[in-house]
Amino acid sequence: MSVLRCFRGKVAAGAVSQRAAVPIIETLEAFEREHARVLGDSAGLQAGAINLAAEAAGEAARRNTGVYGTIVAQANVLRIAQNYSQVIAGLRQTKGDLMFGNKAPPTLGKTTQTPLGFAVRSLLARDPWEIATWGNVNKLAQTIRGEAHRHFAEAIEYLRPKGLGFKNETARELDVLRAIYGRSDVDPQARVIADAWSQNVAEPMADGYIGAGGALAKRERWRLPNPPIDETKVRAIGPDAFKQLIRETQDRADTIDFDTGRPMTDVRFERLLDEATQSILAGGTTPVPTGAFKGGPMLANAKQSPRFFAFKDAESWTRFAEAVGTHASVFETMTHHINRMSQDTAMLRILGPNPDATKRFIHDLLDQEAGKLAVTATDPTDSKAVAAAVRTNKSIEARVKTEKRMFDDLWAEVTGENRIPVSTTLAITMANTRHFLSATQLGSAMISSLTDPGMMMMTARFTGLPVWKTFSRAVAMMREPGAEVFAAQQGVVLDALAHATGAVDRVMGEEIRTGLAQKLSSANIRASGLRRWTAVLRAAFALEMMAHVAENAGKTLGEISPQFRDTLARYGIDEGAWDVIRSATPHEPRTNAKFIRAVDVAEGGTPAHQAASDRLSRLVNTEMDYAVIDNDPVTRAMVMGGSLPGTLGGEVRRSVAMYRSFPATMITTHFARALARGFDGRRLSHAGLAFGTMTLLGALAMQSKEIAKGRDPLSLDPTEPNGLRAWGAAVLQGGGLGVFGDMLFLDQTKFQNSWAATAAGPVAGLVETVLGDFVLKNIQNAGKGKDTHFLGDALYTGARYVPGSSLWFARTAFQRNVVDQLALMADDRTRERFQRIERSARQDWGQQFWWRPGRTAPSRAPELGAIAGER
Repeated sequence: MSVLRCFRGKVAAGAVSQRAAVPIIETLEAFEREHARVLGDSAGLQAGAINLAAEAAGEAARRNTGVYGTIVAQANVLRIAQNYSQVIAGLRQTKGDLMFGNKAPPTLGKTTQTPLGFAVRSLLARDPWEIATWGNVNKLAQTIRGEAHRHFAEAIEYLRPKGLGFKNETARELDVLRAIYGRSDVDPQARVIADAWSQNVAEPMADGYIGAGGALAKRERWRLPNPPIDETKVRAIGPDAFKQLIRETQDRADTIDFDTGRPMTDVRFERLLDEATQSILAGGTTPVPTGAFKGGPMLANAKQSPRFFAFKDAESWTRFAEAVGTHASVFETMTHHINRMSQDTAMLRILGPNPDATKRFIHDLLDQEAGKLAVTATDPTDSKAVAAAVRTNKSIEARVKTEKRMFDDLWAEVTGENRIPVSTTLAITMANTRHFLSATQLGSAMISSLTDPGMMMMTARFTGLPVWKTFSRAVAMMREPGAEVFAAQQGVVLDALAHATGAVDRVMGEEIRTGLAQKLSSANIRASGLRRWTAVLRAAFALEMMAHVAENAGKTLGEISPQFRDTLARYGIDEGAWDVIRSATPHEPRTNAKFIRAVDVAEGGTPAHQAASDRLSRLVNTEMDYAVIDNDPVTRAMVMGGSLPGTLGGEVRRSVAMYRSFPATMITTHFARALARGFDGRRLSHAGLAFGTMTLLGALAMQSKEIAKGRDPLSLDPTEPNGLRAWGAAVLQGGGLGVFGDMLFLDQTKFQNSWAATAAGPVAGLVETVLGDFVLKNIQNAGKGKDTHFLGDALYTGARYVPGSSLWFARTAFQRNVVDQLALMADDRTRERFQRIERSARQDWGQQFWWRPGRTAPSRAPELGAIAGER
């Protein structure tokens, strides 16, 4: 039975009203026609479509809308798959600029290579081949989050932890919470922030969720999300004490029964309280009680089933959070709510009210793909021809399975499914270890990021922005206090400042809340200047893009530069969309500083304005990620897959991947961009220029690191072997592959670990250093009757893992004035070790030390002439 006939059966049975069924039947008919057109009749409509009629079996009024939205979402999948395939087919027919191959991306040049995987993944995150012109969940969520940050920027600055993240603004948070609950005896600024939260953030985000098809019973006095509950704390105090805590902190008049819209009766409250306690103690495996009617599993219904707690006042909220919450931070609760609502709303808008149903539909499409691409032997009696066809078909089947797995991996990354720990204890322990290593090792990551302006300027050139103006804006913003807040007020997402405990960041990519170790890691990165450096460069690029749009508003699409026109086309901004964008009234926050922002376009109020606004926002946010590489879901999905924290395999993958997100993202962004049209002259020439620029800046970063370590720069004389080796290291450094440069050009890496330990990740390096170089080595020496040096080795081992010891501006001073001096007192081998270090540098690289080991002060300035081979 087809979906359409099944649904008509539901109508005939009275499960769905005739009036409600009409638009759904029309959509189903169009859907089946589209399905047959794209997949062919032989694919079978029953196999290709889920039983949508089952979705309408109960609660017809609510579910009918969900069915309709799900049909539309799945029809959109078919349209996107068809469009993507058509573009690839055209590129396969186009010769590459170098007269061989075609212009299809490297993995899609043959007719036996399916484009379906890339097509459906483009609904979740950016398309590395830049064929998709439509929206995706990741960037739409960023757009929604950026709009919330635009209204909440000053509040984020007011509430965020200060003192490198160690000083929580507890008093300010409590004042804001009291203001949210209606208290007037608070700081005036807290009152302003409370109003901004309620009126400009929480309310619009709820409306956006509802507008996207989500069901949300809006409480008139809703104030703040409930504190996240730590089930281990609930178990510790016991179910009776937990239920009593709830009774004492709840506003019973505001505990609404959504079935009736009235305050919940005592009997129903106690029953749901029992269910809530059982669910929490069971780790969430039992249904969570709600004040709402029972709904289906659709995401559209998820917010309709919130926990029914409604706290009496700020003190009750805080008391509950401190007693059984994972944290008691109002700021963190707010930022998490913004992130979660942005993500869920984006999922609904892109994938329909039941994203899981759309996912199953995509699985069905992928399951049929191998059959569609299968080849038949030209001569079925020729055994060789049949064997060749079998090999080809097996290869196709294997590739389609890989595409399905890659889709599932990206789904897990974008939705956050791969960040839910299995064993919380193991996940926190390993995350603490990685954060601790970051706190001790990444103090000089800022030097490696000296290549960022080069990539920003190369991206500006490729997109058609004025290169020098982009760079100048970044320099000016570096000197301007509060530049990030200003950028956020223009709609640039403020993740750098809204980086609450446990959030993903550029370097670590962790989302496990760990406490002190995470704070040390974050403080180390902040103290090095990397976090502000990254935030300002990204903001500068985004603002220049908005300014460039405003500057070109007086031109038709045909009158703007070809490079910028190509950029607009990559995001689906055609002549009609460009006319909508350029007709928006520019925003002028400062004299002669005009921007056309996505929000300015959306103010037109029509669906066309909203569509153009979404495209402009996606353009700005995506190109900002190319300009200054940040945490990228496409890359993380490739590295992490569907592995979960708190499992052995998941923790191994996270430890091996530590610090490798930057080079991996370079490959999936700029390398992929260079080859996205095969042998395309413009893209390849851009790649060549970018390669040269990044190599020069890589050499600058590499030499800066050498000077920061107390050594003279390396020779870059290409006529000498050392010079060639140094240029090789500069190439790898400029490409974000600095760790591999260390492995190629040195016996041990910059963290003084073997190649094998480095390949296995910093956690393996920690084990090698502590157990191998320190503990086992000394035990072996003792067993052989040789001298042991436990004290001296303990000093050197411990010094490597002092938080903040790797900060680029203080590392050599700390090493010479603290570690070296203690070593001279504790270990009689120390002077011999110093001599060996200097001899090794001289023999391996021809280097001298401007600040020699063991000396409390430098003997001279760095010899810059060494760069040219002068000694």
